[in-house]
Amino acid sequence: MSAIANVFFIPAEVPFLDTLVAGILARVGGDPLALTRYTILLPTRRAARGLGEAFLRASAGRALLLPRLVPVGDVDGDEFAFAAEDGAGESIEIPPPLPPLPRQLMLAQLVLKFGRRTGMGPVLPGQAVPLARALARFLDEVGAAQGDFAKLGDLAPDRFAEHWRQVLKFLGIVTEHWPGILAEAGALDPAERRNRVLAARIAAWRSVPPTDPIIAAGLTGGIPSVADIIAAVAQLPLGAVVL
Repeated sequence: MSAIANVFFIPAEVPFLDTLVAGILARVGGDPLALTRYTILLPTRRAARGLGEAFLRASAGRALLLPRLVPVGDVDGDEFAFAAEDGAGESIEIPPPLPPLPRQLMLAQLVLKFGRRTGMGPVLPGQAVPLARALARFLDEVGAAQGDFAKLGDLAPDRFAEHWRQVLKFLGIVTEHWPGILAEAGALDPAERRNRVLAARIAAWRSVPPTDPIIAAGLTGGIPSVADIIAAVAQLPLGAVVL
């Protein structure tokens, strides 16, 4: 494992998780409690489970206290594991994510109302569910990219104007009606909540840098908020980014 400043590289030809564990264990030495001071940020819950299993393999059956393993890329869970705190350690109130099933049902209800409201004809229940699923994916993609719905009208060339107007009417479900439903439910779309939680964590780190090691392992910069957390970890006194 080679390093540049706080950024470390594991060659592609070696097992990533096992090599990461070997490097961490070499750093902590024989202190059985040292691992509990570490927080390791990972892309998914699957990666977190895999890293836990890699620690168990490295322990050769001995009891081992694991570091805190935090997935920061998943948005479809009922609860985001990376709680936000301010610089004094106080919890920051961020609305919860809207659970997947209620979210899809609410979107499906809006789709069913769409045809009646616009005069474009009825939408059948069998059509509403897949359309609601597509809208949920669209919300997640826009949220992950930190996009702006206000710019939707500028996306299509003039030659597609008529077709695009129909699409914009349909997308009015998420641009005009969905924000009010979220506000009434006191919830956020999962991707937006991830953005807010990670932004709050970065602000807290800048205010009071953590005194325990933070490792960002296997993360990529394809999602802006995750790219921001990678950059923030690299700048921490005890931070490390492992690619």
